[in-house]
Amino acid sequence: MSKPEKEKSLIELARKHMEEHGASPEQGVNIPEAPVASRPSQTAVKPISDEKEKTPQVQEHFDGKLSDAVADLLSNVSTNQDWRALKLPSRGLAYVDCDESIMIKPFTFAQERKLRSIKTSAQGVKVINALIEDCVRGLDYDSMTLEDKNYILFKLREISYGDDYTIQAECQECQSINKLTVKISDVPVTYAEDGYKEPLTITLPDSQQEVKFVTPRCKDEQYLESAGKLIDNLWRFALSVGKYSEKKVIKGFFEATTVRDVAYFRESLTKDNYGMNKAMSYECANCGEVTESLIPFTDSFFSVS
Repeated sequence: MSKPEKEKSLIELARKHMEEHGASPEQGVNIPEAPVASRPSQTAVKPISDEKEKTPQVQEHFDGKLSDAVADLLSNVSTNQDWRALKLPSRGLAYVDCDESIMIKPFTFAQERKLRSIKTSAQGVKVINALIEDCVRGLDYDSMTLEDKNYILFKLREISYGDDYTIQAECQECQSINKLTVKISDVPVTYAEDGYKEPLTITLPDSQQEVKFVTPRCKDEQYLESAGKLIDNLWRFALSVGKYSEKKVIKGFFEATTVRDVAYFRESLTKDNYGMNKAMSYECANCGEVTESLIPFTDSFFSVS
């Protein structure tokens, strides 16, 4: 490019270029006023929504029903409070009118507070009675056999606090204390056989008298507090001895009969015909010996392990 051409303005240079290529400088160049929008691709990422989850507004004043408000706050846990069927170890065969299964539900924090308020055994009986009345349908507390009651309490504990129950057991070999976790749902349960029916009938070995009797119920627990108290009250569980059904005759008979008769009746009365396994085997963490321990009711029974 010559020096004179360099000194020309840009417009002159552009005009000269167009003339050399046969274009008319007077036509000019059409420039669109705005770019044409392209069609969005089907795989285009959608913009993130600016909407946020709505947070419920806190009410300064509440004018509705208290029960409705509490039910609203408990909506996420209401399903855990549902009634559920529980098959009894006795299968209902120990009672005059009871189905094989009853209904149970978890107890609430208010009910747990009552349990923690227990100071004496008498208070404990009343509180557990009230707890079972609130959380059990199909069988009243006083009529329950002790085996059914024991099972019901463990299952209430399971559905209220969880399946794991932590206990401590002393090794019978080295006396060291082992911390064990019992999974309640895995504890074996023996169910009453088809032919089981109360009242039961036995024949005493010495007197050869036939005794009809019923197994102890929750209302009878006061007579089972010690071996001596049980012996003194065995007559209460007998419906008849031989041809006699009067309680004063039955009591007089047990006071006068042989030790072997009394022992045989006591063993028959307390025999485990059904129920939840009361013992568990474990390997001692200290000496490695396999030993057995009863599954106890501890202070932590009605609490999260």
